Amino acid sequence: MKLRAAFTFAALLTMGAATGTGVLDAQTLPAAPRTFTLKSGMRVTLAHTGSASKAAIALVLETGEIDEPSFGPGLAALTADILLEGTVARPAKQIPIETAALGTKLDIRAGPVATTLTGEVESARIPRFLSLIADLVRHPLLDTAGFSRARRRALASLDSSLRNQSDLAKQQWRAIIFPDGPFGHPYAIASTLSMLQLGHVRNVYDDNYSASRAHLYISGVFDDAATEFSVREIFSDWKAGMPPKPVSIHAVTVHELVAVDQPGARRSVTWIGLPVIDPADREFAKLEVADMLLAGHDSSRVPLAIASIEGEPPRAASSIWQRRNATYWVAAIDVRTANTGAALAALIRALADIKAEAPLEDEVNRARARVIAAFEARNNSRDGLLSIMQFMDEHSLGDGWRTDYVKRVKAVTREDVRTAIATYLDPTRMAVAIVGDRAVIEPQLTKLRPPLP
Repeated sequence: MKLRAAFTFAALLTMGAATGTGVLDAQTLPAAPRTFTLKSGMRVTLAHTGSASKAAIALVLETGEIDEPSFGPGLAALTADILLEGTVARPAKQIPIETAALGTKLDIRAGPVATTLTGEVESARIPRFLSLIADLVRHPLLDTAGFSRARRRALASLDSSLRNQSDLAKQQWRAIIFPDGPFGHPYAIASTLSMLQLGHVRNVYDDNYSASRAHLYISGVFDDAATEFSVREIFSDWKAGMPPKPVSIHAVTVHELVAVDQPGARRSVTWIGLPVIDPADREFAKLEVADMLLAGHDSSRVPLAIASIEGEPPRAASSIWQRRNATYWVAAIDVRTANTGAALAALIRALADIKAEAPLEDEVNRARARVIAAFEARNNSRDGLLSIMQFMDEHSLGDGWRTDYVKRVKAVTREDVRTAIATYLDPTRMAVAIVGDRAVIEPQLTKLRPPLP
């Protein structure tokens, strides 16, 4: 797993963004999406963008890690994976053949709050792709053989993840700030997966896979009336089921350090951060620009400082992970073990410097431009627009959030950045998780206290 992989919607926006000063306003945004609700209770959003006759499609079910029982971390992902093991009408081997014939790749993924089926097809093939994913979620076989294969894949994936320093650091860090909820165990454990049975998967499916929890998004170039007709024909008779129960997961601010000892490890990975404000907060754009200026790009302050320490391109990034009522800021730093303390000192020093003195206008301009350019890139791609619409719906932001986004970012000042750092990114309130050789790392950390716990 690359350290610079996107952690959040904000990180998705910044990956690969140009550093120019492209400007996106309400006049250049794609047309406002249209949303309607089927008699089954499923919501549908159609958005037109681009010029090629293609469409990105996402069926989003409001169920994921948040619905897992305390004994079953990994159950949401296992349930999603078993959908590919065949339906009543389609054997498992037929599914990849059909997706290949449609010229697409079908991705099914269970996340913290949603399970998503996605693909991109030529517009004329929209009905066939919709029929395929409808069959997967409405008529899965859920048999013993398919369950056994899905569980073996889950165990192999778990073994790989837990050998990865970055994955271990993520798990340990999130366990600190989500001590009582499902987000605190982003990975299952082998004993749990071995204990789970087909009946557990069937219970998850029966309770959570239904029209009242579903939202279908289609983005691209397509015939609006024909697509709506296909959607209604395919999905209108899906069982409504029960809507999701209100579940609120809150991150907690804990100044704590957890170290996973790997004697002899040549490198260390550190996650350091804390809960912050949600995207609906009027101050959020200021925090986004501050994040970009601080460590959201390879040429931001902290990555440049770490590159100087390491003598090579930095493996460091910060991001804002955004879930409903559970948003956090985190910096992930991957360095040689001997440089662990120096890298953390560089982050702490950058925070202190900006808190003491607002950054230069040119530096703020570059950060604003990167945030805006990335937002523009997302809005002008089919899958990017899908991700933005899902994000807005999860946080109940309304379309005004999208149309006013650039205006809000452009309004961020040098003083706003300084205030955001001082208000929201205090290192003396951050949780820290480090994976590496503890005997080498611990003496380095004593020089960084009290900012570090």
